[in-house]
Amino acid sequence: MSIPGYDDWKLMTPEEDYEARGGKICPDCGAWDASECEETSCPLRLEPDPDLIMEQRREDREFEAEHPSDEPF
Repeated sequence: MSIPGYDDWKLMTPEEDYEARGGKICPDCGAWDASECEETSCPLRLEPDPDLIMEQRREDREFEAEHPSDEPF
């Protein structure tokens, strides 16, 4: 016996299934409920990207290595 659409549904990820039923997932933090993540209170929108911070620190270290300062800190 074959159920129409069952194979397509079975192959969906939980996120795809939720969105197919009309749910909205936050693109930044992945919250499944709009009440958990409103536009102004998304936790990831309030905190800086850790990868970006790591890259900026690496660039700062490289710059300091290429341009040493004479002033002690």
